[in-house]
Amino acid sequence: MVYNPAVPGPVTCRLLLLVGVLALGVSAWTQNTAAPPAPENTPKATDPTLVTCGDRPPFASRTVRGDTLVAPDGKHRAYAEVEAIALYPQRTSGYTGPLCVNNSRLYVAADNGDFKIRFLQEPADVENGNSLRLLDWSADSRRLLAELGEWHYEQPGVAHSVLLYDVRYGTFQQPDLVRALARAYGRECALNFHVLGFDAQGKIVLEAESLSPEEEEVLGVSSCTKKKNYFTLDRASETLVSMPESPQLQHNSRIEASK
Repeated sequence: MVYNPAVPGPVTCRLLLLVGVLALGVSAWTQNTAAPPAPENTPKATDPTLVTCGDRPPFASRTVRGDTLVAPDGKHRAYAEVEAIALYPQRTSGYTGPLCVNNSRLYVAADNGDFKIRFLQEPADVENGNSLRLLDWSADSRRLLAELGEWHYEQPGVAHSVLLYDVRYGTFQQPDLVRALARAYGRECALNFHVLGFDAQGKIVLEAESLSPEEEEVLGVSSCTKKKNYFTLDRASETLVSMPESPQLQHNSRIEASK
């Protein structure tokens, strides 16, 4: 089993700051007593791809299992399970910690055997919420593509990144999108990514949007471009190539609905 530790290192923290929708304006309102506090759980509960403890108190724990993706050769199956744990139903006097934390797990079965956990994303101090969304198997049935989302409860913003599982070696790859952007544009810049799937050549397809003016001001970094863009990401070189329009996706998996 592979798991991401509860406290990310500097590179991971930087990736989460520069890639994805980012937590904005929190320090500003905490220093201004006249400003109203942020809602209890924003904005994750409105996103159907994310699992939370609810929009507002009383919060409740829940676990959601995604559909099972079957590899093209039929030899491997996989599903993601996201658990949102309510630490308290509502905020009590003097408590400043999180009200909800998440654990995301990847389960894989080979040759119709039992499912075994292969990846675990634990909550961190900075990102106590997370999710795992399976997208597709590669055409050769070797790699499973997923999107890992991470956020901090009670702050806006979700950071999305690529997660690839290689069934041949049981290893994972998380491409450094920050470095790939810097190489593609020749400077430090940022975009908000979403992982879409594989194209016909087996490259990963990403959708990217510019940062808002508020995000650029808080991060101190500009958007790489001001319009929606599509990229292909080469797994081996971790190189981004901009596409003039959305590339055609190739769907390789068969879906078994969750029971």
